[in-house]
This record gives sequence, structure tokens and C-alpha cells, in this order.
Amino acid sequence: MGRQKAEIDLEQLVYEKNPQVQFKLKAGQVTIIRPQNHWIQRTLRRLHVKTPLETQLELDDYGSFVFRHVNGKRSVHQIGQALAGQYDEAGEYLYERLLVYLNHLEHTEHLIRRVIV
Repeated sequence: MGRQKAEIDLEQLVYEKNPQVQFKLKAGQVTIIRPQNHWIQRTLRRLHVKTPLETQLELDDYGSFVFRHVNGKRSVHQIGQALAGQYDEAGEYLYERLLVYLNHLEHTEHLIRRVIV
């Protein structure tokens, strides 16, 4: 028996930005600012080891576009339509790639979280 893919209703899938995430927007590009305030990092700073107070993650055009459109009200389907309208080269696997990216932002980077609709 083959495995069946779980059918996801993209109209019901909504994400919002994590309110604890700091970011800045400059000319349409999103830069995520991550404070480096772990106890080990603070200890290393006291020992005069050069440890930055924050790190920055610059998102590319696609990533910035998607991150800006995540607002807690737009569904994944609406974000995908906006992405297809903005970028002609979005491609035939638009929603599959978008879901992978949003899943990465949610579970690995902790920049967004799923909203229960």
C-alpha cells in the first residue's frame, strides 16, 4: 500500500509573526536581529572574548516578500497568490516550496507561528 499525502487546506492555514522576533525593514529587505544573550555568551564577553551582542539574518527577495505578508490574517493560499503575482518565475511547485519555507520559519527559526482558525 502506498502512503497518501495528507491533504492540507491552504485557505485554513494561517501564520503570524512571533512577537518576540526583532526585525528591520529596509528597501523591502527584511533583516532578522537575534540578540546573543545566552549565559555562556555573557560569560565569554566578561572574559574579553569577542562575541557579538546580536547577529543578523538577511532574507532574500522571496523570503522577505513572504515574511512581510505573514500577518496572522492572510492564509497560505493568499500569500502564494501574491507571490505568484509578484514573481513570474514562482513556478509550478509554488505551494509545496512555500509550505516547506513556512515550516522552516516556524519550527527551525521560530520566526512565525501557526494561528488556529
